[in-house]
Amino acid sequence: MSSLPWHTHSLKQLTLFAFVLAVVPLAVLMYQSGNALVDQSERARTLAREMQQSRRQTEQLLTQAEDIVRSARQYDIVNRIELRERLLSQIDTFETLLNGSALPSLPQQQSATLSEHLKTLSQRSLEEEPPRFDPELLEQLITETQQLSVQLDQHFDARLTVLEAQTLEEQRKSGWQAMALVLATAILILFFSGRINRPVQQLIRRIRSLGEGERNPKPLLKGPEELVEVNRQLNWLAERLQALEEDKVRFLRHISHELKTPLTTLREGADLLSEELAGPLNAKQHEIVSLLQQNSISLQSLIEQLLDYNRLQQPSSLQRDKISLQPMLERLLAPHRLQIEQKQLQVSIGLNNVDHWFTDSQMLQRILSNLISNAVHYADEEGRIEIKGSLDEGKLKLAVGNTGPLIPEQDLSRLFEPFYQGQNKRKGPLKGSGIGLSIAAQACQTLNANLEISQNHDRWVVFTMELPSLEP
Repeated sequence: MSSLPWHTHSLKQLTLFAFVLAVVPLAVLMYQSGNALVDQSERARTLAREMQQSRRQTEQLLTQAEDIVRSARQYDIVNRIELRERLLSQIDTFETLLNGSALPSLPQQQSATLSEHLKTLSQRSLEEEPPRFDPELLEQLITETQQLSVQLDQHFDARLTVLEAQTLEEQRKSGWQAMALVLATAILILFFSGRINRPVQQLIRRIRSLGEGERNPKPLLKGPEELVEVNRQLNWLAERLQALEEDKVRFLRHISHELKTPLTTLREGADLLSEELAGPLNAKQHEIVSLLQQNSISLQSLIEQLLDYNRLQQPSSLQRDKISLQPMLERLLAPHRLQIEQKQLQVSIGLNNVDHWFTDSQMLQRILSNLISNAVHYADEEGRIEIKGSLDEGKLKLAVGNTGPLIPEQDLSRLFEPFYQGQNKRKGPLKGSGIGLSIAAQACQTLNANLEISQNHDRWVVFTMELPSLEP
């Protein structure tokens, strides 16, 4: 088992733990982004509020400055006490607005200049009789107040620019954080996906290898407990299948041996009767003996196919033989001569100057014997069988074809499966076992050869094999 924390030992706990860890970076991102958004919003609201208050106060200052100038000119002309009091009151109000906390960060120089102008106006109103107000001083009061408004606008514009720069910086920062956290989330997802997917893929490969015949137990799987238990059960299944395979091999070996002994006696007895060594036979007795011989041959063929199938299931080393192809093909056709004559089949062999080939003789005979037997049994009456050989890119290409019923489309995918018999049934007293093509396919696989149906149309069915050379 892995040394990871307790909550990764089971598949359910590992999934939950992975989900929580994958969500944490996203939750951190949402929290930081929310805090940054709230902070920026608060600073924007504060700045907007200060700008609104500043605009209102500067408008009041401008209005008050205009009232002071108007009152000063009136007092300068009329020189009445109530006008002077009103002027002084307006000057006090202006100073209150100027020195109040409603205007943030007033420029010191501008504020001092305005205060100096107000002080001068106040002194002249109180000391001089009648007062004489300098028009230039009054004009400067208006101008300085307007400049104060402009400088406040510039001040807030600068603060707004800083706020925009901070907002952009926060956006960039949030973007990089988002990329980093999303990358961290992706890494966590990939890591935990691997933690789950790796043992699952190992189990898939294990199941596939079991299907392909591998029976050796595998080491204990590292991962969640459920998957470890599945691997343990697969190892048990492999051991069980191995035991069953061994039982099957022993059974086939024993049953084949037990069947061949009485079959040999049966065939010898049928041959003796056919030769009339025990006395003459009439026509019906000859027919019965003929049936005994044919069925004993069929039984022997089935037993030999079972033995071949059993041998191909066991690992074996290949023999490198130099084979004469023409004599081999004639020898494999010999057992079928009677049936060929009865069906009046035309058999042709064309090897295209390919005389010899290096391969395992027994394996090649198993392949060709089953293909030729298939062609003979499924060929039409008065049909044709063609066996062709040629060289193709350093490989021997052997094709065995016959005229006859085509293989149905639904049978093509299962044609080389053991004991599968398609819709087309053999005609005659000898019935097929369904393992002939399977034996041929497995023997081809042992020889690293390729066997396929190269033609299945126009009343022609052709099996083609590409066989590499085993020449040392």
